[in-house]
Formats: sequence, structure tokens, C-alpha cells
Amino acid sequence: MQCAILSLESCGIVMKNFWILLFVGILSVNAVFARDYAKLQEKEMKHAQKYGTTNKYFENENISNKVNKELPVNINFEIKDPKLLKLDSYEKINSLDLKKKITEDEVVYSQIHKSLCKRTIDNYDAQAKGEDYYKIYRIAERIIRSNKLDYLNWRIGIYRDTENFNAYSTGMNYIAIATSAYDTFSNNDDALAMLIGHEMGHALLGHQQRSTTTLNNLEKYRQLALAGNSIASLTYAATKRKYLIDSKNMEYAADIEGAKLAAKAGYDLDKGVEVISFLNTLPQYVERRVDHPNARHRLENFYDNRKYFIEDQWKDIGEFNIYNSAVLPVKLSSDRKSIVINSLGNSPSESYYRPETMEDLYLRFAYKYYINREFRKSDEYFNKYFDLNGSNPFAYLYASYNADAIYVLTKNKSYLQKSKDYINKAYRLDNKNKYIKEQYDNVNL
Repeated sequence: MQCAILSLESCGIVMKNFWILLFVGILSVNAVFARDYAKLQEKEMKHAQKYGTTNKYFENENISNKVNKELPVNINFEIKDPKLLKLDSYEKINSLDLKKKITEDEVVYSQIHKSLCKRTIDNYDAQAKGEDYYKIYRIAERIIRSNKLDYLNWRIGIYRDTENFNAYSTGMNYIAIATSAYDTFSNNDDALAMLIGHEMGHALLGHQQRSTTTLNNLEKYRQLALAGNSIASLTYAATKRKYLIDSKNMEYAADIEGAKLAAKAGYDLDKGVEVISFLNTLPQYVERRVDHPNARHRLENFYDNRKYFIEDQWKDIGEFNIYNSAVLPVKLSSDRKSIVINSLGNSPSESYYRPETMEDLYLRFAYKYYINREFRKSDEYFNKYFDLNGSNPFAYLYASYNADAIYVLTKNKSYLQKSKDYINKAYRLDNKNKYIKEQYDNVNL
């Protein structure tokens, strides 16, 4: 024993310390069993109020209600809306004719289903079933046809990633969906439509090219900074900050563009937004350090913009486009890991989808601000629109309605004069329309 080489006194001290440590150890073990687990649960549930996922998943309902309550409401004020503002060139398809067309298309879809589901598709370590690809095909094909996006082949893959909820797009026409994302919403076509629409939105808005340009500049400044160029170091830091801001803004824009694409295809955005709600349950990072906004801000962005959607018109536009197009064929890609939805390539280039012009955007915002009784904002956007287009009589009619509303609410006579100016311009452009004539007579009494 160690005590054999120590004095008796030292040995006694060691043994005393040993018994003290043993006693303390026994007490500490007993203390574990004496822990107040009810108190522990109380403490943990306080954390759950902040980090619990259920509330975050349904947070979109709270944000939606908050946004709707913020809209100004004046029950006694009449909104004049003769439904004359059409923000695209289309005709409303008769429901019976549309039903007949859809029935004819289903025969073709049935043949495609049989062909596609005969095989499995090798995708990395996964065996993606033809049934899964058929579902993706039907959603994407509907978006493509309803938005006139069939000017090129679209490629879609499902890749194996059971842990990271993700989808991405590369180039102009390739969309990849992780199995985790697909499986999570395999019974929610509206959410998958929003997901696919979001990635298509990135491609259509030119985000890949925009990001690549910035990243190339970043690398150039990084190399110069490593070589000792102090100005390049500052430029690198500023460019990186701009890149992170731009990247988040592009995500917001793709969410809205994707929602517009899905709406034209007739998908339910109330169900589709669940894909963003799900993202809200995942770990959120400090925004200034990453290139994606947190999901709560994406939800706020969605609901704030949705107030100015024209979903009824978009649905009619989508039905018109589907009625006037044929089912798009699909085939297994040459990489054997994705499918290709083929372009028919038989339409003039003028008819293909393009993102909203500034003119279109201003008119949509002006109209919806008016409908939502946000009259001052409506006046602002009508002015922006007229700076670009002074030949739309119906826009002047609605601008006159809006100026009338501001006059009634404020008694500011300058808006009464504005209303007269607008309707006089509308009358000069079209003096046959009964609504223009009616407003012209009312204002010029």
C-alpha cells in the first residue's frame, strides 16, 4: 500500500481525506435521486414555449390573421369595380368546355402513367419509383402548361437525402428535390407545387446568373486581398455583405414568383404555404451570416404580398393556357436519375411566359391597393403606371374611382380635380364604354 512509504501521521491524513471524499460522493449520488423532476419539467416547458415546433408550424395562421386585420376597412364606403382591368390577354373558358378538355387530357395522362410506372429510376443510392416521378410530373406539367413555360425541356430529379429538407435548381431548367422534402409533402400537391414553383421562379428571374456574377467578383476580390491589397479586402467585405442581402431578397422573390406560378395552375395557396410553415420549425440562423432569410420573415413576405395577388384572374389565365395547349410528354433523362418534361416547341415566342414587367406590377398593385381600400398607395402606383403607359382607358377609370374615394374621405378638392382629369383622359381614349361614360357624367356634373 501507498501508506507503507508515508509517515503514520501522513497516512492518517490521507485516510481521513479518503473517507471525506467517499462521504461526499455518497451524498452527491443521493442528491441525484432527490432531484425535483417536476421543477425540471416546469423549466423545460418554458424552453418549449420558445422552441416548440407545433406553434411555429401554425404560425402562418397568426401572421395571416394579423395581415388581414391590418387592412383598412370602411364598411360604409362603396368600392366600384366593374371588373374591367384585365392584367393579361386571355378569355374565360366555359366550365363545360374546360371539363371536356381535361377529360381528353386524362386519357393521355393515363398512358403516360402506365409507361412511367413500369420502371424504377436509379437515383444515387435511392430507387425512386416511377409513381413518385409521375406525381412530380403531373404537378410540374400543370405549372408549365398553365404558365406557358413549355418553350424548353424541364428536368426534375428526386435525390436521396433523408436528413436535410431541401430543393434546389441549377442552370435554367433543372430542379432537384430531396427525398426528405418530397416525402414530407407527398400527400400535399399544393405544397409540392409551391416548392417546384419556387425553384422555377429562381430560374425565370435569372437568380443563378445574378448570384454567379457576384460570386465571381467575390473570388476576384478575395484573391487580391490575399495578395495584400487592402482596398480589395474592404471591397470583398462590402461585396459579401451585399451578396448575403441580395441572396435573401432573391429567396423572397422566388417565394412570390413560385406562388404566382402555382396560383395560375389552380393550386390552393392556403395549403401550399405549409411548405414555408414547415421550414419555420427547423433551426433558424442569424440572418446576417447566411444567404437565406428565416422562415418567419418568409411567411410575413408571403402574406404581405398575397394581399396584392389577383388569384381569380391568375386561375382564369391558367385555365385558358391549359385549354389551348396539349399534354406535354415526359421521358426518363439520359442520366437515368431524373425525368425530362419535353417542350412541344410549336408556339410563337411572343406567347411564352415572362415575369411581370414594371408596368404590369404597378397596375396590379394600384388596382389591389384600391380594392383593399389603401387609397393613398393606390394613387401612388397609378401615377407610376401612367409614367410608363398612358393609353389604358380602364386604368384611368379606376384611378378616377380611387381619387374620388380619397376626396370623399378627406374633402381635399385637389383629389376631386384629379378624379376629373383621370376620367377625362379615359373618355378621350374610349367614349363608348358605359362605365367610363357613367363616371364621366358623375364627375363632370
